[in-house]
Amino acid sequence: MRKLFIIIFFVTVSIGASAQSQSNSTYSIGLKMFALEEQPKLLNEVRNNTKYYSSGLNGLMLKINDNQISYRFAAYTFKEKDYTFRNQCSTCEIVSGNYNSLDIKIGFERSIIYSRLQPYYGLELGYKNVEFGGVSADANSKAPIYNVNIEKNGVTLNPFLGLKLNVINAITIGAEAGFDIIRTHDKETKTQLNSTLISNSNFDRWQYASRPLARLSLQFNFGRD
Repeated sequence: MRKLFIIIFFVTVSIGASAQSQSNSTYSIGLKMFALEEQPKLLNEVRNNTKYYSSGLNGLMLKINDNQISYRFAAYTFKEKDYTFRNQCSTCEIVSGNYNSLDIKIGFERSIIYSRLQPYYGLELGYKNVEFGGVSADANSKAPIYNVNIEKNGVTLNPFLGLKLNVINAITIGAEAGFDIIRTHDKETKTQLNSTLISNSNFDRWQYASRPLARLSLQFNFGRD
């Protein structure tokens, strides 16, 4: 019986050791499999409720793991061909068109505990570019009013919380939530339907975007010490 307990003890220790964390690999490459995020407002957009947009397989992440801290670099895009929102007021204008954004972020994440299932927190600083081209129409008659082109360039600050599961040494699944604090320089060009210029505006603005599922990722770990 004593030998049995000794065997069970060593098996348990072995399992615990084999359930290594991601920090046992020097590098990780992750794929952004799915996300559910809010996008920054355009023009004088009116939102009665928060609207989230889903996306998938649209980003990459590289991590350098150092004990419980990982330094990370990420880039991802978001595209929506029929991006629609209400402008000025809920019964004034409906604007629709093509929306394209690019985010490039660098930051860190720190694991709270060292185990197979790891909660973590982190912070990222990033660059954001948004381009939109569409048409504004009267909300009641649906008649086109003007064409609009928008470009946003700015910086983002993104605190986040996450949870990752090290399935095996080489594979980790992670999910995280956070929000973006955004400072952008916006360029808005409005033209009549015959391309005559109506207005050309340049201004800076602060915005906030929530990200209830900022990233569901599949990560591949390699380069063990």
